[in-house]
Amino acid sequence: MKPYFFALLAVLATGLPGVPLAAQQGDTASGQALFATNCAACHGSDGRGGERAPSIATVRNVIARSDAELAATVKNGLSGVGMPSFSFLGDQKIADLVAYLRVLQGKGAPVKLTGSPEAGRELFYGKAACAKCHMIRGEGGFFGADLTTYGGNLSTDAVRTAIVDPAANPDRASKVVELQALSGERISGRLRSEDNFNIAVQTGDGRFHMYSKAKLADVKHTSRPIMPADYGSKLSSKEIDDLVSFLITTGSASPQAATRRGHN
Repeated sequence: MKPYFFALLAVLATGLPGVPLAAQQGDTASGQALFATNCAACHGSDGRGGERAPSIATVRNVIARSDAELAATVKNGLSGVGMPSFSFLGDQKIADLVAYLRVLQGKGAPVKLTGSPEAGRELFYGKAACAKCHMIRGEGGFFGADLTTYGGNLSTDAVRTAIVDPAANPDRASKVVELQALSGERISGRLRSEDNFNIAVQTGDGRFHMYSKAKLADVKHTSRPIMPADYGSKLSSKEIDDLVSFLITTGSASPQAATRRGHN
């Protein structure tokens, strides 16, 4: 599963040859039937992953792809990693599949917020201390990712999971990397760049550290998330709802499209 997963992200990140300029309008009802027949056995009935293939409903790298890029992946397959080509379906049915995938990803319909964006903003810059690491519209820290547009294309479940279970994020840059120099010096932090010869790590104080790998005794990519993993206990369920609502509203190109439910 792991080779398939990372190959999928790599292909989606770099694009595919022959990606059409625009995807056809898809029919979600047709797409649902096609998904059940052609995709669910590997990706799960809800698109969140199975024994043979990863989630395509919750992974941000997949959600962020355009309809045309997703259609190209379905049409061309992923050579050598187990995903066949579905070109035999034809362009219209592939468009239907992509339309239904968007439903599984929580897109294509107004997002129903379960918390208060205003209260979430106070948490972001206050009690939750998110702004110590993350920036929104130029305000906050820069150790973590800029979250200005983060929640604009994600479901509430995806954002909540990112907050309460950061270990689930497969991105290697979201994990702690540990370095040991030949001199014995040790340093740990967030991976910023790496190639065959050099590596750059950012520590919690915001400083960047560049090393030649020839001068390092060890480079260890751990599974520990950079982000604190205690928000599920540190914040109440309502507070997490508020924080999720703030991130989605802030990240949306049209915040008014998000339907806000009543708050208790």
